Amino acid sequence: MENRQRTIRKLLWRITAVLAVLAVVSICFVSGTFARYVTKKSGSTTTEVAKWDIDVSTDGILTESTFALVNKLSPSMAPFPTPTTPEGGGQATVTNREKSSGTVLVLKIENKGDVDAELVITPPKDLTFYGYDTDGSHAETGDKTWGTGFAIGEDGITAPTQEEAREVITMQFALVPKNTDVADITWYSLGQEGSNLGTPLTLKAAKQEGETQTEGTSVYCFYVRSKWTSRDQHYYDTYKGDLKTAAAMSDGLDTWLGENIAKLGGEFTFSVVQASELPGTNP
Repeated sequence: MENRQRTIRKLLWRITAVLAVLAVVSICFVSGTFARYVTKKSGSTTTEVAKWDIDVSTDGILTESTFALVNKLSPSMAPFPTPTTPEGGGQATVTNREKSSGTVLVLKIENKGDVDAELVITPPKDLTFYGYDTDGSHAETGDKTWGTGFAIGEDGITAPTQEEAREVITMQFALVPKNTDVADITWYSLGQEGSNLGTPLTLKAAKQEGETQTEGTSVYCFYVRSKWTSRDQHYYDTYKGDLKTAAAMSDGLDTWLGENIAKLGGEFTFSVVQASELPGTNP
């Protein structure tokens, strides 16, 4: 009996020792595999959209995407010019009387966005003459307005051709960067070589805080002026130096235009489209 109890006690000690060893192994396993330092933190990421902001300002002439150019003008009030003969002799000439309107800022287009833009102002093929309607309003002149060529005869006055009218009343245009001095503007008529109308121009992205504006401009200004040029030299040549007749014809044409033409204008369309992207180079 005593030997049996002694055997049981030895067996219990062995079991206890095995359990102790297993407990130590288990603690090492759990500690080494799962009991890590862990820090959890939430965060977020966003992408800003490049701003597209084209500001178009005008003096009330702009209507939707087109605008009409209107400016009052009269001929010069000076008398018919005195002929001058070149030094050393030659054919005498006269200087056409001219009168120009003031310079009018019709449109200012500014890029206030984050990307470059491409600006194109497309001119009409021709400017349009408008006459006086029966109720006094302005109506586009038709074929009946024009004649076969301006003439003053016993039977009255023959209306001029539209081409003759265009020789007298014209409009000139300039599309220049904002910082251009008005006195330095180079003026162009429709279709004249060198004009940038119809040519894509770059509106640079607006300068961001801390940045320096890259070469170019973010603002363009569109100017217009009208011009009246009497056909003095033409009639002086036509009537071979007869000043009286030349003056009567030149003044007569000016008078006819003043009585029958209300205004000269045209529709110009403009478009501004994206010309650069952000970021410039993908990472």
